[in-house]
Amino acid sequence: MITSGCTGWDPNAARSAMATSIWGPWEMLGNPCVGEGADLTFHSQSTFVLPVAGKEGAFIFMGDRWRPRNPIDGRYVWLPIKFEGHKPVIEWHEEWDLSVFDE
Repeated sequence: MITSGCTGWDPNAARSAMATSIWGPWEMLGNPCVGEGADLTFHSQSTFVLPVAGKEGAFIFMGDRWRPRNPIDGRYVWLPIKFEGHKPVIEWHEEWDLSVFDE
């Protein structure tokens, strides 16, 4: 699970956790984001983790980027999720494609 706290419209650091059942127990894994902007989830808030069709174990982090001064101009952040053991790791990519999951 990838989630974050909520401070109105402002982004927060992401949080990740894992469990074998939705009922828990849950193990907290910390902020999955790394690098510049990680402390604010790259100026987004998590909304969904998308499994990549046809690529087992490949997932895309999807985040909402709110713009309270111009809400109609809300944007989205989609980034590949890598794993270090069971811990998800999300790095900023200016551009990327599905070949990142072939590495």
